[in-house]
Amino acid sequence: MKAELFTRENIAALDWPSTPDGEYARNYLLPMIQNAPQTYIRNVHNTEVMIAKVDETLLPITVTDFHPDNTYTCSPYSHYISYGGYEEVRHLENPPVEALVKLILHPVAAWLRHSDFDRVVFVNNWLLSTNLYPSITATQLDVLSEALMRWFPDRVIVFRSVNESRDPHIRQTLEACGYDLVLSRQVWFMDPDEARRTKQYKEDARVLRRHGYEVVDGPSLSDADLRRAVELYNLLYLEKYSYYNPQFTESFLRLARDKGALTLRGLRRDGKLNGIMGYFARNGLMTQPLFGYDTSLPQEEGLYRLLTLVTLQEGLARGLMVHASGGVGRFKKIRGGKSATEYNAVFTKHLPRRRQRPWQVIKWIGDLAIPYFKKMDF
Repeated sequence: MKAELFTRENIAALDWPSTPDGEYARNYLLPMIQNAPQTYIRNVHNTEVMIAKVDETLLPITVTDFHPDNTYTCSPYSHYISYGGYEEVRHLENPPVEALVKLILHPVAAWLRHSDFDRVVFVNNWLLSTNLYPSITATQLDVLSEALMRWFPDRVIVFRSVNESRDPHIRQTLEACGYDLVLSRQVWFMDPDEARRTKQYKEDARVLRRHGYEVVDGPSLSDADLRRAVELYNLLYLEKYSYYNPQFTESFLRLARDKGALTLRGLRRDGKLNGIMGYFARNGLMTQPLFGYDTSLPQEEGLYRLLTLVTLQEGLARGLMVHASGGVGRFKKIRGGKSATEYNAVFTKHLPRRRQRPWQVIKWIGDLAIPYFKKMDF
């Protein structure tokens, strides 16, 4: 068994596996490699997409250097400092605490900017908020981990989206290989079959009927609809939450509609698209990195809950568990959601001590925060 690395220079030599995961990887990753990821996600800077192949298993790799405006999906600095630090603290709505946290953050941020903190290689990074793993064995992970140190001797190696609930062998194998588990966020899993028995699910279904929305499929969406879909996503994930979230372009939405990068579902009423959801599925799980609605409409419209309902209905129809990502934990909990801690699995032992220290500090802070995250249902 061997691990192979494919870049823009040798991608033509990749023998794509004749499997659903192989076909999906080709449709999704090949354009990212050939045309540059920024074509599809506007705030991906100083980043190259590559592919690691072990047997018939493909994992996308991103190689990144620091840029102040990078999306958090390819930048640890944006994840832990720009987004997770400066922006998240605003949601506490406590000015004295906000001022104290920022006072602490300023020197930490300056230190990280000058310590090559963003000199990383992310593994299984689809440049999305949630990265689902294909079927991969412990032996394959061992082989890949050893190869990564040869390929990238001067970079921190990070496996994204490792959680304590699904695929425990991935976490256990990486820990055995010397990886540290560094807090990423709290995530939620929803069993659609369990969710449909809840009072909230039934009420959401009544709201969908009452407001007269039609659920439309991706292939029926026009180019104008795709532009509207980008706008709806931006209203929620960029303007309401953070511009460090992935900034999808119309080209990404066309990749979703035409090549199946995401399965799209929209909410249309009176000819106008007011909600959009896009998901993909792998290894018994589905997750929806594209989610948005017209935030100018009255809250009584319940568009977020309607999109969640559509998500659960898709999961029911396909027999999939829903990885509901992070955030709005209480909303997901009353619909049967169960939380889990998600980690970045980080390997630094091949690097000088000065490169290891920033990750040791982030891990220490994260370990302190985990009980709080669980208590607050983030």
